[in-house]
Amino acid sequence: MKFKLLIAAITITPTLVLAQTIPNMLGTWTTTAHTTVMGTGAHHIFPNKKDKEIYFNKVALTLVVDRQEGMNFTGTFTSKSLKEVILGAIAFDLQSGVMIDSDGAFNFKIVDENTIQACYTQLQKPKVAGCAEYKKI
Repeated sequence: MKFKLLIAAITITPTLVLAQTIPNMLGTWTTTAHTTVMGTGAHHIFPNKKDKEIYFNKVALTLVVDRQEGMNFTGTFTSKSLKEVILGAIAFDLQSGVMIDSDGAFNFKIVDENTIQACYTQLQKPKVAGCAEYKKI
């Protein structure tokens, strides 16, 4: 009997998760990211900075999600100096997920239908660590 209950729980749980509404990521999201940067390049262009120099930067960013299929999505990530393709996935908790661009990765949390909190890391030049709150416009 315990085995039958275990099998029932295992098969019902994924169905219940999928029965919840998958967040709609489609649209335009904007923010000003607060970052710690070492070097220059990508979204952080400062000709007067040295490769090993560490500095703090605030950068205006726009995330446009133009395709979503279930828990997966894609779009573009843009600053004043660069536009990149992003790939993303919503986690099974339907409240968090991951995104990647050409040189780094994001972890994000869905706060509500119009707010995402995301932190980004990039290990290539320039090295970047930053977090931001994105608002859907």
